[in-house]
Amino acid sequence: MEGREPPVRDLTRRLRGADFRQALTAVAELRHLDRALSAHVISSIITGDEQRAFQLLVARLVAEGGVHGLAARWSDLPSPQWRERLVSEIGQAIHLWVDEGTIELLLAALEDPEVARQAVGPLIECTRERPAKERKQMGKTLRGNALDAWDKLAVWITPARRTRVANAVAAALDGCAANPKALTWPDKYIELLGHSANRADQRALTLLEKFRGMAGDTRRSEFETLDPGNLPWPTSIVSRKKGVPPGTPFVRIWSKPTGLLDIKGLEEAIERIRRREV
Repeated sequence: MEGREPPVRDLTRRLRGADFRQALTAVAELRHLDRALSAHVISSIITGDEQRAFQLLVARLVAEGGVHGLAARWSDLPSPQWRERLVSEIGQAIHLWVDEGTIELLLAALEDPEVARQAVGPLIECTRERPAKERKQMGKTLRGNALDAWDKLAVWITPARRTRVANAVAAALDGCAANPKALTWPDKYIELLGHSANRADQRALTLLEKFRGMAGDTRRSEFETLDPGNLPWPTSIVSRKKGVPPGTPFVRIWSKPTGLLDIKGLEEAIERIRRREV
């Protein structure tokens, strides 16, 4: 036990601290301690505010039942703000949370309207197929750890769980069918539906087909001819530094959002669904 006390003290310090990210890293490490030692660590912590109370509750649920236990008690977690932060932090440090229970936690979050948007991105990573070129590029960077984690988590995306994802996403999109922009990142919801629904899911296909009239290029370019004798300050400075002759005509190009759904992403999602059998 003596050799273990320094790391245990460190876990306790981080779990009671004000750094939410460090606290969740400690929770992830807590999973690897035996249950009695985990209980000892948690029992020594006194909470001082809402954040620390949330951290301690998450730690206690994980110590008692692993990430599965945390997912099963999702409805008992207070505060949408901290539930959302929890999902966001897990997604950013996914290599620390390689566990089948993490899939269940992401599913529970996806079915929670107040935090669902944070579960969409991680579930896309668990369900999409990566081209060989992307795998090669990621493998040469620090993101290689994340790639390995997503691959391991993908094994636990069973057909039943994929259907559960599709149903939750379709329900969210259907609830905002007249204005999908009411969702945060609606194009990501559409992408996730494309990775989860299959050709037998007529609800998903019908829903996406209805969005065609709301889709197009997400940005448009606008051109503005500038007065060569009265250039804006930044343009004037750059032109002098580059030695551009006075009186040279300039055109400024603006890229502006159109407010439309991404037509390319929509078409790809529909095509994926039509190809997928299960």
